Amino acid sequence: MKSKLQLLKDIAEFLNEETDRNTMIEGALRLLIDHSDFETGWLFFIDNDGNPELKAHYQLPPSLKKEGYQHLCEGKCWCVNKYNNRELDRATNIFVCSRLEKARMEYPEENNNITHHATVPLLSGDESFGLLNVASPYTEQFAKDELDLLESVAFQIGSTLKRIELTAQEQENMIIRERQRLARDLHDSVNQMLFSIGITSHAAKTLKDKEKLSDAFDSIENTSKHAMREMKALIWQLKPIGLEKGIIDAIEKYADLLGLELEVKVTGFYDVPDHIEVGLYRVMQEGLNNVRKHSGSTKAEIAILSKSDELNIQIKDDGIGFEQKEKSGYSYGLGNMKDRVRKLGGILEIKSKKGEGTSIKVSVPRGA
Repeated sequence: MKSKLQLLKDIAEFLNEETDRNTMIEGALRLLIDHSDFETGWLFFIDNDGNPELKAHYQLPPSLKKEGYQHLCEGKCWCVNKYNNRELDRATNIFVCSRLEKARMEYPEENNNITHHATVPLLSGDESFGLLNVASPYTEQFAKDELDLLESVAFQIGSTLKRIELTAQEQENMIIRERQRLARDLHDSVNQMLFSIGITSHAAKTLKDKEKLSDAFDSIENTSKHAMREMKALIWQLKPIGLEKGIIDAIEKYADLLGLELEVKVTGFYDVPDHIEVGLYRVMQEGLNNVRKHSGSTKAEIAILSKSDELNIQIKDDGIGFEQKEKSGYSYGLGNMKDRVRKLGGILEIKSKKGEGTSIKVSVPRGA
């Protein structure tokens, strides 16, 4: 086991190099458990409405993995309630955990003697992201130095979550600034050429000499072709890599890359802001990944319905399906999809049944 100082140093170095949120929390949790006296750990993100979502776990006892982590995620929870009431600001021993107790009662031989846990909020300044919980066999109360270690690691994770969030915002600002530059280029180049076409066509109306008239038409044709090339080049720069020819073309190529036979149906006029298009493209990519990895099918359908106020997308497969409470194999991909849809202000619904395939519906407001 590493010393507390060395462990904190190793975790800090790991966190400084990470830019992906999911990889970061999983790696930090693994380092903490592997090099301390803690035996297992799990981490919840909690949204603005107070709803917890399991985002990472490591070395859970079998009783907590049963039925899609049901006992770990469902039922009353003291630490979540305290977190939502803003009454939790440091590492704390939980003397009675109804979730662990239910798991122990139902699976007494499969809980690895885990009966209690400690909890700590993930904080960065005034912002809070969720909870980090740890536990060990035959341990009802953790010592102060163990709680101090847990608190230090939680602070590091919280600070890294904030850094990743700010980095994403800065990248978005960079994109906005780049688009503003392209808009200026559009005005300075294409607009001038269109102005030239207008002047030349107006002058051509008064020409009677056939040779001069032909020269004017040649000038208009050449200038318009040049303007078209400039316009295409600028538009392609505005699109993210892979979406230069639109989201339909991109997702069909992605399905082909996965070896899936994809049918795409579009109803209505598809026209949304670029950041929504990118987010929806990533959602569809994740959906197709789930089809390939888990459904047992090589076919998928994507239906896009464009309404005046929202965009609806349905991703379907005819694969093996799953019971809603047993979707652990899908959990990581579905979690990513939920995060992306939530950031777009939308809603994601999942319907599945064993032997009847899976359907994922996404609704996003057009003006998100």
